[in-house]
Amino acid sequence: MERQRSHIEQQVADALRRARRLPIGAGRNDLRQLAMGLLWLHRNGMDALVRDRMLTTQSRRPSNADTSLQPVD
Repeated sequence: MERQRSHIEQQVADALRRARRLPIGAGRNDLRQLAMGLLWLHRNGMDALVRDRMLTTQSRRPSNADTSLQPVD
């Protein structure tokens, strides 16, 4: 049994079908890349955003050595 496709997945499939009808060249490649990028964002977008946000907040946190109150000579 095939699962129901989301609206974005249907748009990606339509864009790839349109790209197949175009002659080989930049326009065809651009449409294919746009469709594949949209599909990647649909599948990985939120996970990637959360992962990037976690990495950013971890890199901003000061380490224990940075927060110590030692006098500077």
